[in-house]
Amino acid sequence: MCKIGSPLLSFLLCSLCTPLQTLEECNQGKYYEHYFTGTDRKDYCFVPLFDKPQYEKDKIILASPRLKLIFSASDKSKIGQIFYFAFIGMKHKRFPLPDQNSMILKKIVKVQEEVITSDKVIFRTVPGGGLIIREHFRENNTDNYYTINDKEFEEKAGDSLKRQAIYAGFAENEVQEIKIKTISGKKVVTRIYKQFIDISIGFFLIEAKPEILQYFYQVGVGGHSSMGYGLLQIIQQI
Repeated sequence: MCKIGSPLLSFLLCSLCTPLQTLEECNQGKYYEHYFTGTDRKDYCFVPLFDKPQYEKDKIILASPRLKLIFSASDKSKIGQIFYFAFIGMKHKRFPLPDQNSMILKKIVKVQEEVITSDKVIFRTVPGGGLIIREHFRENNTDNYYTINDKEFEEKAGDSLKRQAIYAGFAENEVQEIKIKTISGKKVVTRIYKQFIDISIGFFLIEAKPEILQYFYQVGVGGHSSMGYGLLQIIQQI
């Protein structure tokens, strides 16, 4: 069994340690500030996969000391290529972790990306992640979080996807066609920076132009996609 420190800290360290340190060292840190600082949306997402994790109050107990990280990025600006070569440069190096733990990047596998040709796709949130739908209020700097248990969920999720597509540069008339419908799933609670947040996991039907759906598939959807949330798996193109 492998024991790791606090659930939040260990989750973030295990999932962020490798990409963060790779960019610190890759090309003298040229890409670090762009991809790991600021509040702008990052065009990549990932999710860490633990081996049969048991979550306790102050630790996570794993069946084996192994961690898989699924990483996905947009084609634009060669983000995927930058990270890929950064990862290669860090293979077999030891990354220190709290509580006298450490992590070694042993294997990198490039997975063939599925090409979306339909304007309707059933997606599943990748296990270990989830969909965060947040509405931010600048007036008082507060947030509302919506899950599939809320009647406003599909409307708020659709608004979130539209904002994301606009930010990515897609045409306004195409963005307005985006729709999301819940097929099945449930609300779960996650913890980010000492705050408990409601998120949704399950199956969702998203309608949009194929190129927009491809973008969502590559970079994830919803909030905190660069912190381990929002990664999608294609179940069926309709």
